[in-house]
Amino acid sequence: MSESTESKGAALRDVWMEAAQRLEDAGVEDARFEAEVLLRHAAAKSRAELYANLTESLDPGALRDFEATLARRIQREPLAYITGNREFYKLDFEVTPDVLVPRPESELLVEAALDHLRRLRVRRAAVVDVGTGSGAIGIAIVKNRRDARLVGIDVSREALLVARRNAQRLIPRRPGDWIQGDLLTPINGPVDCVVANLPYVPEGRLAELEPEVAEHEPRQALTPGTTGTELILRLLTQLGSRLAPQGVALIELDSGQEDTVSAALQRMLPMAVIEVLDDLSGQPRVVKAVNG
Repeated sequence: MSESTESKGAALRDVWMEAAQRLEDAGVEDARFEAEVLLRHAAAKSRAELYANLTESLDPGALRDFEATLARRIQREPLAYITGNREFYKLDFEVTPDVLVPRPESELLVEAALDHLRRLRVRRAAVVDVGTGSGAIGIAIVKNRRDARLVGIDVSREALLVARRNAQRLIPRRPGDWIQGDLLTPINGPVDCVVANLPYVPEGRLAELEPEVAEHEPRQALTPGTTGTELILRLLTQLGSRLAPQGVALIELDSGQEDTVSAALQRMLPMAVIEVLDDLSGQPRVVKAVNG
């Protein structure tokens, strides 16, 4: 912080406002909110506690911690990696650089899965989260569907360790099974619900992504190759022998990939009813297939 801030005893309000300006200068969107999150993290205060004590001084040790985290954010390291957590579907998930940061648009997978399971009326529905990462999608589903059984699959052992810790904390009575494997290969079926947020960014578009994503999030979780649909299409070849009658497959994708994925699903599941779901910004985000 500046000398003026330090000379005032580093009041929380002054630290916050100066940090917000520095983040804004670095090109960080919503700089004021992110400065607040970093300040609450360093000061170990809730939002209510921060707002109630804005004239209070930040102790030197907490100020040093805050400066260190602020410097990381100015270098465009994702906020979730700095604080170690991210909210998703109203649940607080541990996040590390071994996993993608859960994104709001992926909540559409959870909503669509829960809606289908309510209609399906199957007890102890089998839910498989492919490419589970932090486990956010699968855990959010079974947290809100008390009788569901969860299997999370990922090729990354490190990601599965994060997912297990999240499950042990958020769904301790039904922690699920976490399997290191290739797509649906470890599953024999039948499965009532398959959700998949696989890498789907074409290699050529990586340079267009924000620095937080392109430079810090795990590359293998971002892109599968030239078209971005390589892993998705391979997953679809495995669905026919594993998806239960009236089971649902929900595949997150990038805008522009929906026609390719829908056509491939129709070939693999000729009797399926296929639908494309838009996210809140109106962009195609999820292809849904209900097995006939």
